[in-house]
Amino acid sequence: MRFVWHSHIQSFLDKTLVHLEKEEALNNLMLGIALRLKQDPGRYPDVVMITVQDGNELALAALMTPPEKLMVYSPRGIQVEALECMIQGLLARSISIPGVIGPAQLAKQFADLWIKQTGSNAKPDMHLRVYELRKVNLEVIGEGQLRVAQETDLEFIVESIVQFQSDIGVKEPDLESCTKIAKRYIANRSLFLWEHQQKVVSMAGAVRPTLSGVAVNLVYTPKELRRRGYATSCVAALSQRLLESGHQFCTLFADLANPISNSIYQKIGYKPIGDYDSYLFA
Repeated sequence: MRFVWHSHIQSFLDKTLVHLEKEEALNNLMLGIALRLKQDPGRYPDVVMITVQDGNELALAALMTPPEKLMVYSPRGIQVEALECMIQGLLARSISIPGVIGPAQLAKQFADLWIKQTGSNAKPDMHLRVYELRKVNLEVIGEGQLRVAQETDLEFIVESIVQFQSDIGVKEPDLESCTKIAKRYIANRSLFLWEHQQKVVSMAGAVRPTLSGVAVNLVYTPKELRRRGYATSCVAALSQRLLESGHQFCTLFADLANPISNSIYQKIGYKPIGDYDSYLFA
């Protein structure tokens, strides 16, 4: 096994792209971020890109955009030797890792080996289900309309991102960071709002386009407006819009701790295709 450090995104894609695209929807997280880096190399101030090679074959890949967790991927299932090689290479370079995310069993094995080799603690962070949609159930779309978010919506969006981060476990969401995220979505025209009776009631984003698909994220409805079908209508209408724009499928991640959101996505037409787990390292 050979640890390979990549300084350029094209070098990383040369080793991983053909494998990631074989299961494009399931691998949308790493694949989408890697393709974003190719399009905009300065998008992230610091990037970690690693592969482990078994001869000329790819055994393992990892991508990290600090302060986010390390994403891991293997085209050949779990190989302890490849994971140990990667961890040893990371430690040799003194790379700090806040956590790991990837296909459930692969992420768990990485976390177990990280604990063993570093003596640090790891705790499960989120259990996620990956969904894919190729046809929208239009019957779930209620009264209202979908539109692209604008600068005049900034206050609603920032507050929603703060509350969204709080809901997923961020203890003290940073207002400045949330504002930057909101402005980036607005500038990219990648955030969409659902309006009902001329009032914004829900939002969802479209991110990480790949060769054939695109991911939906940042789905949020203010607490006082929930259980009225607004998120369902917003995600369904956005998904239909994305399919009509030329994407063959949409993907999204749903927290398995939230049965309501998982039920909503399945009613829209999203089908489960795999599970991801994430861990935090102390």
